[in-house]
Amino acid sequence: MCKCSFVRVAWLAACLALASTQEYEVNQPTGDVVFNSVRSADVALIFDKSEIVVNPGEPLYLDCGARGDVRSCIWETEGGEIYQVQDVYENVYTGLTKPENTNGNECGIVVNSATMEHHGHWTCKVFVVGNSLVGKKNVIVTVKPTSPVLEIDDRRSLTVNGNSETPVQCSVAAARPAVTIRWFLGNRDVTVSAATEETPADRGGIYKSLSVLRRSFEPADNGKVLMCSISHKTLLAPENATVPLNVIFKPAEQPLTTFYQISPGSDYEVRFNFSANPPPIRQEWRFGESFDNPAKIVAIPSVDGRYTTGLEELGTGMYTAKLLITDFMEDDANMEYVLIVENDMGETPYKVRLSMNEAPAETLSGGAVAGIVIVLLIIIVALCAATYARYRQMFCFAPVTSPDPEEGKEDREEHSDTESARGTTPAHTATIKTRLGQLTQVFRKPKKDQETKLEDNEKKSLTKDEMTKGSPYNDRNPDEKEVVYAELDLGKGEADKKADVKADEKTEYAQIVGTLTDNREEEKKE
Repeated sequence: MCKCSFVRVAWLAACLALASTQEYEVNQPTGDVVFNSVRSADVALIFDKSEIVVNPGEPLYLDCGARGDVRSCIWETEGGEIYQVQDVYENVYTGLTKPENTNGNECGIVVNSATMEHHGHWTCKVFVVGNSLVGKKNVIVTVKPTSPVLEIDDRRSLTVNGNSETPVQCSVAAARPAVTIRWFLGNRDVTVSAATEETPADRGGIYKSLSVLRRSFEPADNGKVLMCSISHKTLLAPENATVPLNVIFKPAEQPLTTFYQISPGSDYEVRFNFSANPPPIRQEWRFGESFDNPAKIVAIPSVDGRYTTGLEELGTGMYTAKLLITDFMEDDANMEYVLIVENDMGETPYKVRLSMNEAPAETLSGGAVAGIVIVLLIIIVALCAATYARYRQMFCFAPVTSPDPEEGKEDREEHSDTESARGTTPAHTATIKTRLGQLTQVFRKPKKDQETKLEDNEKKSLTKDEMTKGSPYNDRNPDEKEVVYAELDLGKGEADKKADVKADEKTEYAQIVGTLTDNREEEKKE
């Protein structure tokens, strides 16, 4: 038994000795692999692997620490330059200093002014007893991006066909790190319709960015400004490239339009707005008994009897067609009017009606009406549920029931005795009160059981000693005082009690405390 234990102890000691002399070394990681916390025995590396982005001329803070017994530590650049941390702290290297806080940052250094040579991977090596720990991070020294360029044929404007998808490209030739590109149409952000591709321009971390916006432009977008905006760490404000849009479309369609409150005998001018790009090449008014069979055609601009027509240009493809009717009559209100507008992209008819009636009142939409109805139904259901719960004494309306079933029994017996002493209440009075109580129970808060429970406790005190037999002095402790309860009817005579029945009539109780005489106490002691 002892020999076996000795073998086990020797084997365990050998394992511990091997572990204490084992060298734990992390080779320089390849790619983007960096160790955030490396532990070996009782030492641990404190290191943040996140990359650092710094502008030229700004200080570069390289943090690295370790818990445990540290022999020495160094920093090594991607180009192979080595900086001993102790030499940095003793100001051996120009431009490298000791950080202000070295708690958990025992191997940290500060590059006072970052330059392009400091770009790349930096490796922190911490040497401990029989071991070395390594942490690696990427340092990006920024390169200001080139200006964004919209790759279009005409820099003065971008011509696109309405309602058809058109790709638009914006590029940045070089930047480190890559820029962020956003697209705006007027004041609206449309970046969601764009895709950006970043390609390395060289091995120094400089990227070329190309963003392609694919979007269908509408007639309402005509004249708006399309903007490519880039942001970068080196820029105090975004840098933009803009171009106005020239959207080509036929005259935009519109629903039937009605003009109201036209006074008979007045000179009334119809002003109808429409949009078209390129400008219209033909426009005319047609009117008759129906839209399909016009009886009269009046060109724009022209004067034909009581009718005068004209066209006003508002800019960015917007126009106003005018029709002046002299001495407006009821027959003019009974006719149907059609405005025909044609440009190089197509022709569009616009239907118009003229009315001497008042404009109809604005009505709520179907969705608004449905919403109001739903809200009202919810309120009605909630009120009905609350009323039902109150009537049934459910949830928060439920009374607190007594856990002792004997209390109700004693209460009924006590009430029976009291009523017998006072006389019998007419039956019809109790019936009326019961019905009125049921009728108003829904709207009246139930009586609190605390008051009822207090009355029951007082009445129980009267009847409790009636069930005991024999002299109270035989069962009681001589030192205790005897308590006697008496019911006092402070009120009117028997005749008055029968005539005056009140629901709130109360019985008052008096507590009479008696003490034993000296002779009786001596008898008890004997």
